[in-house]
Amino acid sequence: MPLRRDLFIHVPQPGKGKEAVEHLGEWLRQLDGQPGGLGGSVLSECAGELLPGTVVLRLEFESTEAARARWPKIENTVNPVYPDDKADTSPDQGGAFFDGTKDAVEEGGTLGLRFTRGNGLLARMLHVHASVVDEFITA
Repeated sequence: MPLRRDLFIHVPQPGKGKEAVEHLGEWLRQLDGQPGGLGGSVLSECAGELLPGTVVLRLEFESTEAARARWPKIENTVNPVYPDDKADTSPDQGGAFFDGTKDAVEEGGTLGLRFTRGNGLLARMLHVHASVVDEFITA
């Protein structure tokens, strides 16, 4: 079975970037020891191409089946993957990466996102569930 990696791209609530990154790291470490999980990382966008503070939560699993087995265990908890309000079915907000929001924020405008994940610390922008089909690791 191919390895699976899930990526969740978030923007922290303004003024809460450090707290949001700490929350992501702590939440990631709480997954230690769960069957099928291979760990993950918290990445910070560093080229200034996206909205301020953009971070990526990367989760790694033995397989898609292992990932699917984990979701029911966390879906009703406060976490960065599911909305804090479990009745919330609003879509990801990734359009803000491409609609001029970044320029508006740089000019002093507000970051008009809904911070609905991770106890209100994060706005989920995009997410990808992907199976590894080819990989190269340097020797």
